[in-house]
Amino acid sequence: MTAGHDTDLRHHFDDELDAIRRGLVDLGTLVVDNLRHAGLVMLENRLDEVAAVKDADKAVNAGYEDLEQKVFQILALQQPVATDLRFLVAATRILYELERSGDLAVNIVKQLRRLDGLPPDPTLHAILAQLVDASSAMFGRGVEAMATMDPSIGMAAESEDEKTDQLTSDLFSAVTERQDTLGLEASVGMFYVGRFLERIADHGVNIAQNVTFVTTGAFPEDD
Repeated sequence: MTAGHDTDLRHHFDDELDAIRRGLVDLGTLVVDNLRHAGLVMLENRLDEVAAVKDADKAVNAGYEDLEQKVFQILALQQPVATDLRFLVAATRILYELERSGDLAVNIVKQLRRLDGLPPDPTLHAILAQLVDASSAMFGRGVEAMATMDPSIGMAAESEDEKTDQLTSDLFSAVTERQDTLGLEASVGMFYVGRFLERIADHGVNIAQNVTFVTTGAFPEDD
């Protein structure tokens, strides 16, 4: 086997890996877009748009299955080592984070439909608006980390996510103070929505930290 042939094989392998990375970024972008859509549906009480959010998640699920198959094929047929192997292992983790976040966006609008719209409370609405923005931004940072393969995003992700955690706590406190007025069903629904948004941000953190693992060989918390 010639050196030129080895070089061609390496280039082909690199192209396959880059195609997976770009696929992850595209899939993450779909999730971000649908998360923001779900937030608008919730905040504007657009019950007529619930089905659109659910339909958009079908593309996320299809992309997840396609990329997962490609990753497993490479793991089975190639012999990746070092950074390549870390990337493929991280890709399987990231795919889970993406697919689960897509499901959570759908869960948000399902809660909205169960409640027949948000309770008409300005304080809850204001906190939720900030929480949607913070959660979307944190998840977007994870997608940005995949696009740029920048390890510093993962290193800073935990501290950046503190805003989402605080807003979630603020929402829970506000709901608890209004339980008698809201009623049990609405209160529980708001707790669920807050937890869904918090988890989406957590998935963004996990994605960014997996990128750090790929590029440095260690997760941020290992430091």
